[in-house]
Amino acid sequence: MRGTTKEISNHRNSARAAAIVHISLVVAALQLVLFAGRLSAAPKSAPPPPQELPTGYKFIPDDVDWDHPVYQTSFDSAEALKDWRLEGGKRMSVAGGCLLLESEAGSTRSETNANHLVCWLTREVPADFLLEFSVKPQNRKQGLNIVFFNARGLNGENIFEPPIKPRNGVFAQYHSGDINCYHISYWAGDRGTANVRKNKGFHLVAVGKDLIVTGPPDAFQTVRIYKRGGMIRLMVDDIVAVAYDDDGKTFGPVHTHSGWIGLRQMGHTVKCEYGHVNVWPLKAKPASASGKSHSVESGSNQ
Repeated sequence: MRGTTKEISNHRNSARAAAIVHISLVVAALQLVLFAGRLSAAPKSAPPPPQELPTGYKFIPDDVDWDHPVYQTSFDSAEALKDWRLEGGKRMSVAGGCLLLESEAGSTRSETNANHLVCWLTREVPADFLLEFSVKPQNRKQGLNIVFFNARGLNGENIFEPPIKPRNGVFAQYHSGDINCYHISYWAGDRGTANVRKNKGFHLVAVGKDLIVTGPPDAFQTVRIYKRGGMIRLMVDDIVAVAYDDDGKTFGPVHTHSGWIGLRQMGHTVKCEYGHVNVWPLKAKPASASGKSHSVESGSNQ
């Protein structure tokens, strides 16, 4: 009987010890879950604010190789369309000596997946260049236009070939998909700003002024994008609207690869005309610190 009593006592002690170990393991697991929850709930560090470099001055770069254009067209005939590729939207066409890009009518705001388009120049453009085009929106108070540049696959691929996925104008495919690029929303209806973003990732890196929205209703304006290394300047009629100096650290390396340029219209732009598109390479010599810059009287760029 004593042996039986002792065995029962030992069994009870073993069961109690096992229960204590089990409870300890459960408590430890709960503590790990709570700790992980606290870590995930901890506020993430905010991204640095976008650059707001000086704007409103005249900038004419002095290192452009004007004698050797990469591409030039005045859209004198529909033959020019062979160099362009449309994704999304309604159609691209040549009319009255202009490239006409259209989305379906009826959209009055920037819906996420509605009616947008990107029209790519299929000619590959050097890493450093000067792009120039003239533009006239149908309604300057409604719409949003963008230029993509230095666009290339994340691993250096041609953006029109596999493994790069096909695109249909949905914005996320361009800024958070399988391509790297910069883009500038140079006109945005009533927003009032021109914004530079760095992709992949949709990082807002610089903010300037929208000089298209205040332009003459029925006139073309000339937009230029100058890019050398990390130096990016967007001019409207030679006046700097937004400027960005990429340090190559904050949001990854500078995009120093050649690539492709795309003209984007959000659906509520509906219709926009482009009078010409020119692209020039830059000369091999280093750019001067500021190009040929001239001060402009306050208000003269409005």
